Amino acid sequence: MDLSIQKLSKAFNQRNVFQELTFHIKSGSRQAITGANGSGKSTLLKILSGGLLPTSGQIHYSIDGLTIEEDAVYKHVHFVAPYNTVIEELNLPELFSLHHRLGLLKGFEDYSQWKAKLQYPFHPEHQIKTFSSGMKQRVKLGLALLDDRSLILLDEPGSNLDVQGKKWFYDLMKELKSSQTLVIASNEPTEIDFCETSISVEKTGN
Repeated sequence: MDLSIQKLSKAFNQRNVFQELTFHIKSGSRQAITGANGSGKSTLLKILSGGLLPTSGQIHYSIDGLTIEEDAVYKHVHFVAPYNTVIEELNLPELFSLHHRLGLLKGFEDYSQWKAKLQYPFHPEHQIKTFSSGMKQRVKLGLALLDDRSLILLDEPGSNLDVQGKKWFYDLMKELKSSQTLVIASNEPTEIDFCETSISVEKTGN
């Protein structure tokens, strides 16, 4: 997916988070968004996902030159953040089955194939709500990075992952298709270095 961001601004309660950001994210690129805590990295990612409206400015989405209307953007996006969740009352096979029925994870014939790519001994009968924060993060990343949606947005993706989990995550990013666009909001050097370009979000307040 190709994104053209023009003069994007966001304010909460008349306080500016960021103002008039203009940049371009090419289809198939790896883009980092950096900035201090509170600078608006997460807010910008939410706006790019279509889950939050900007105060002003525009985003144009397209795939192979064809415009994607704003109300259809969600069909092409995976958004992973420490604060978003999956349905934690399900166990992992049930979660896979739900996503598969929704037309996601189409590259896998069954749960066992997908589970093998997670590289972790998840118990198939345990509800996700019993998982540690690191296990939940691995599941969320496995749902996003192992699917074929054209835009993947990751907010602080290394959060809660141990050393082994981070290696798994970095290796998985390398397997993304060249047509998939990846945007990472992070200040983690390894994650930033994985990306071709970076944009710093500077906080401006009243």
